[in-house]
Amino acid sequence: MTAHTAFALLFALALPLSACGGDGDDFDGEVEETGEPGMMGRLQEMQNAVETMQESAERAPADPVNFRVLRDLLPASVSGMDQGEVEGATDGAMGFSISRVEAVYPGADGAQIDIGIMDYGAIPSMAMMGLGWTITDIDRESGSEYQRTVTFGGERGYRSYDSEAQSGEFSIVVADRFHVEVTGTQVSDDDLEAALRGIDLSGLAALRDEGRPSE
Repeated sequence: MTAHTAFALLFALALPLSACGGDGDDFDGEVEETGEPGMMGRLQEMQNAVETMQESAERAPADPVNFRVLRDLLPASVSGMDQGEVEGATDGAMGFSISRVEAVYPGADGAQIDIGIMDYGAIPSMAMMGLGWTITDIDRESGSEYQRTVTFGGERGYRSYDSEAQSGEFSIVVADRFHVEVTGTQVSDDDLEAALRGIDLSGLAALRDEGRPSE
């Protein structure tokens, strides 16, 4: 287990992802890298986590939106690859429910992009506790591959790409509850970003309070 993953497991149950996003999401801007923090930066991350614990405890859980709503936010095509098979479900267990939708965009010569949207409105911190990049900055390079945490539209994200394998990932968390993941093989890094931008992310962000009890 890496250090940042262990850190994520320690704080995820108490940490809301609201430190990443806001009410005025703008997904037309540039992707900004967060960089790798020094020791003071890591201490600040821990302090921010503690300061937001109370806010997390007071936030009411939200029933997930129906997967068909998420499906309608997907692009019809990305980088010349038309949408293929789409699978979705709204499932419940142990009193909690999640919604998910996954779409495949096949291309020529083995190229493929996969897009997934998950709504963890009822249990966002528990469901995302394996995503270490939500609470610690990453900036790594090894051979032909890089891994970086980023911000996009005011939301926390993670991207990685291997130029030799021509495969990678671009994921973000939207409105503290939606995990959007784009992965691809035999595609460019720009194709992955274009696929993410092709999703109606503003429409997704507008669902931030959907299913949440009114105060």
